[in-house]
Amino acid sequence: MSCNVRRSVITWLVMGIALGLPASAAALDKEYVAAPAAKSNDDAGWLGSLRVGANLNFMNNRKVVGQLDGNQFTIGFSFDGDLGYRKAEHDWRNGLSLLEGFAYGPPINSFVKNSDTVKFDSAYFYHPDPAPWVGPFVRVGLLTELFEGADYRAAPVDYVVTNETDSTTGLARTFLQKKRFKLSDSFLPTTLKESAGVFLNPYSKETLDVMILAGFGSHQVFAKDQYALSGVSNTGQIEVKRLGNFVQVGFEAGLAFTGAAYAGKLKYKAYGDVLMPFYRNNKEPNEKRKDYEFTNVEMGALLSFKLVDWASVDYILKVLRQPQMINDWQVQNVLLLTFSYSYAQRQIPLPPPAAK
Repeated sequence: MSCNVRRSVITWLVMGIALGLPASAAALDKEYVAAPAAKSNDDAGWLGSLRVGANLNFMNNRKVVGQLDGNQFTIGFSFDGDLGYRKAEHDWRNGLSLLEGFAYGPPINSFVKNSDTVKFDSAYFYHPDPAPWVGPFVRVGLLTELFEGADYRAAPVDYVVTNETDSTTGLARTFLQKKRFKLSDSFLPTTLKESAGVFLNPYSKETLDVMILAGFGSHQVFAKDQYALSGVSNTGQIEVKRLGNFVQVGFEAGLAFTGAAYAGKLKYKAYGDVLMPFYRNNKEPNEKRKDYEFTNVEMGALLSFKLVDWASVDYILKVLRQPQMINDWQVQNVLLLTFSYSYAQRQIPLPPPAAK
């Protein structure tokens, strides 16, 4: 069995497991920065929810001015859920989210990935009895992609690797006349995150919940031998950058706002995470930038409007910046029709009947 075939089998197997085990999944973009609920025996036990979203667009053009003839498809899929356990001072939360999108149409007439995100988070919050709104936390996370990535062109072009030299010519390594250039393998790049510190939940109401996190964190990025698009040269060549693995350790802070209005029909969230490194490895030769200039930023927002009990229209915004991998802001906007199912399970024994 070839390497590509094995990779495809593993990809679909993992995707099947994720869909078959919704209990291990996280409500749409409900991450570790979500505010822990106040300590209450009424909330104790296992709690969870899941959401599944999809969209499909089709267009056929024939002799339309300014448009290419042919069929155009756009399909998108999201799967999000969360599972947590809360009892007394303890609050443990786990989440898994998938966001996938593909497009098909001229002039390439091939399915092209336009969104691909897999995100897992697990966090533990401790609510001390005297002040449950402040306390320590630890969390871990994973960010990766399911499918391999590639750049497609209608006509053959040259790809130039700006940070790699050809040993024969001494010039930048060049791939000549390609209509498809592979950028990344399945499950790459992958980012692992760990952090610990103190959380502060100064305001917690149904309409607005504010969560602040501060502490120390580390990121391990696995991207060796992968590529990222970096621009177009004056001669029309496509410039790409060869990526590598690296580790960062530094100060971390997070801020999140969540809430609901109109009897839960409208839900909203905005969050941001920042890691300012004081240590990083795998530095590039002649690097003049300071460590703080490699600050990682992750931001996002969710706006969900419930149409009926089981369906909503969701807008998702994701923004990511990892300067040591690529010094550009990565921005993604998604609009989905989402079908949802929620459940709640409490494992608190009922009190014995009062004596008569």
